[in-house]
Amino acid sequence: MTQYDLATRLVKARQQHRPVEGLPPDSLPPDAASAYAIQQAVIAGLGTTTGGWKIGAKSPGAAASGAPIPAPCVIASPASIAHSGFFRVLLELEVAFRFSESIEPRNLAYARDEVLARVGAVLPAIEIVDSRFAEWPKVAPLAQLADAQNNGALITGPSLPYAGFARTFDFVSPELDLTFNGTSLVSGATGNPAGDPRELLVWFVNHCAAMGIAIEPEWTITTGTYVGAHRIDEPGAVHGHIYGLGEVDIVLT
Repeated sequence: MTQYDLATRLVKARQQHRPVEGLPPDSLPPDAASAYAIQQAVIAGLGTTTGGWKIGAKSPGAAASGAPIPAPCVIASPASIAHSGFFRVLLELEVAFRFSESIEPRNLAYARDEVLARVGAVLPAIEIVDSRFAEWPKVAPLAQLADAQNNGALITGPSLPYAGFARTFDFVSPELDLTFNGTSLVSGATGNPAGDPRELLVWFVNHCAAMGIAIEPEWTITTGTYVGAHRIDEPGAVHGHIYGLGEVDIVLT
């Protein structure tokens, strides 16, 4: 089996709703570049386009990573989604962004000020974390990266203009809540592991430039959870609220 076979298996897992069983060593991407190539091969194999990206880092200044989200998996709130459509459901509450214009690849790196000047909107989002691998989470990190970094879907709330909003909002540790059937899933301290998630946007723009990918203004770029990941094993009502930013609602049927 080759890495290209892995892309095919990931496409079939989505289309047939059958998890990938077993990962022979020769099917694993040997490096991040190969994993990113598999991501794009899966989007193409599904016959769809990119609707957004998920990006993140484990700590401020740490190496970032990301993955494209297929357009049908980016869904506006309020959303009704079948729980059975996923292999597993874990919920994350996140802050997402959209750029105000297309950003074309170029050889010269984009500076932080250039990137942030192109941010047009900010919005709350709930990511449904899932994996096409039957053995997840006991799966090699590069295989998880190839599999859209474990994205199942992204549900987006209403957006606000970024320019005025950014002056007063606490991007590092906003007040928020995530509930399931009216019971809060949030306990203890909250915050994005990457710190200020806007720093990830700089990595993202230059990552896409290096891959020759033009960023589209309609893409939603979500930037990592503030509340960890909470597994939900049954249908019910999900409500996310980032105070000052907005709300997201999902009914898992």
